[in-house]
Amino acid sequence: MNKETVDVKITEAAKTVFSYCLARTATREEAEDLAQDILLEILKLHRNIRDDQAFYGFMWAVAGNVCRNWYRKRAKRVHLELDDNTSDDSDLDSQLALNGDLALLRRELSLLSDHHRKVTIAYYFSGLSVREISKAQHLSESMVKYLLFKTRQILKGGMNMDREYGELCYNPRKLTLAIWGSLTNKARPQCPRNMIAQNILMACYNERCTAQEISLQIGVAVPYLEQDLNALSEFGALIKTGSKYATNLVIFTKEYTVETGIKTLPIQKVVTERVSRFLDENEAAIRGIGFSGNDMSVNLYRWQLAVIILSEAISKYLKSVNIQYPKTVWGDEAIIWAEELYGPESLGALTRDFSNKAGDRIKFYDLHINGQPRVLYFHDHQNRAALLLDIAGGNMDNLKENDHEEIAGFIINGIARKENDRIISNFPIFTQAQFSKLLDIIDPIATLVAEKTTEMAHVATEILIEHAPLYLKETAQNMGWLKMFNAAIAAPVKNMLDSGYLTPPSQMEIPTAYIVLAK
Repeated sequence: MNKETVDVKITEAAKTVFSYCLARTATREEAEDLAQDILLEILKLHRNIRDDQAFYGFMWAVAGNVCRNWYRKRAKRVHLELDDNTSDDSDLDSQLALNGDLALLRRELSLLSDHHRKVTIAYYFSGLSVREISKAQHLSESMVKYLLFKTRQILKGGMNMDREYGELCYNPRKLTLAIWGSLTNKARPQCPRNMIAQNILMACYNERCTAQEISLQIGVAVPYLEQDLNALSEFGALIKTGSKYATNLVIFTKEYTVETGIKTLPIQKVVTERVSRFLDENEAAIRGIGFSGNDMSVNLYRWQLAVIILSEAISKYLKSVNIQYPKTVWGDEAIIWAEELYGPESLGALTRDFSNKAGDRIKFYDLHINGQPRVLYFHDHQNRAALLLDIAGGNMDNLKENDHEEIAGFIINGIARKENDRIISNFPIFTQAQFSKLLDIIDPIATLVAEKTTEMAHVATEILIEHAPLYLKETAQNMGWLKMFNAAIAAPVKNMLDSGYLTPPSQMEIPTAYIVLAK
């Protein structure tokens, strides 16, 4: 074969040779060195190739020989290094802290990966011999020696480097995980609920990071990261490629939320003005439906009907959205994302429906007003919701002993009140016929708000795509609509509060929930 043909063959096979070396070495740098040695040896010996068909057999024979020689040289070098500089009673400080700076040494120890760290601690701190470490950690003695040798190189090299800690180490972010769709109970415990996990996601959001780089970004030593790195990877919130991690879910960052709020504000103001005007112009017609609680104060009327109108508008809007549910690592269909929490609590909404066999239902659209959302009082206590629906429907003939305790809790928490030996719900109560009349009255304004919501969703989506990393931009295209619950409900209500059209309800008033009876 001529040299030109060999050059073409080598160029084509270079990636394959590198992959071969990467699988046989501890670091990418070593793989690059070994691959270069193999390719150089092929260039030297290419005259021995008889024809084109023999090239690949020749190439792998050379690769095997070079690799074996490389291993022998490395083993000899490690053996000499350990024999010359390491004994079982070596002191880590004298062996490695050559410049006397123990603070730097400790910094570098905190950045060691798991397999390097375990061997180093066992040898230097626990005083175990190479043979004892080999037996305890199920490694060959040559591998233990090699890891000790490499660790010494890593530590010495790191101590001579200037390392900069990232902003997250002194200004951590707070995230909450959100889910739309179904998710197995198996998956839920893996959701990131602590500050370390949350800031790992932030550190890896815009750039791929190794564990050591994450450690410097968030100011937490590698040993404290490893459990969360594994859990986040198992959950699918992180993707690991080689030694680097990348966040695998879209984050609604503070910067994104602020920009979205500013750019959708003109549309929000239109919604606020139109809804406020509609409520005033149609108050008599709405109260005239005759639902229970129609004698509520003007402020409570505005709260209740504003939330009903806005939530109905969102329902209309969602019917026009083609929601695509990606598969989770467990095979469920769900959209999973994270939102950054910052500053004072916003009027984020927490929605939930409870119903009974008769078809009666309670609709909550809590906006985190006056402390904890009331829906949380019912969240893990379906019996409370069932009892409240019985009270609303007048079905109190078969109360149990513990029901009286729950009713006392309702009164204490402002959920119900007692009048002349009667228990009365503090929620507006509609029959199905009354609620249908209400929907007919509010349909024009709900339709208008749904149209404005569509406009805001387009704006929010464009901004989200701009803020998302390149590899998540396609995912972000289908997620901008998720911010509409805040932009189309919470934000207009906040605008009404800020303008004085609404005033904060008392602790005993429930402004964002209602009951619809089936009959």
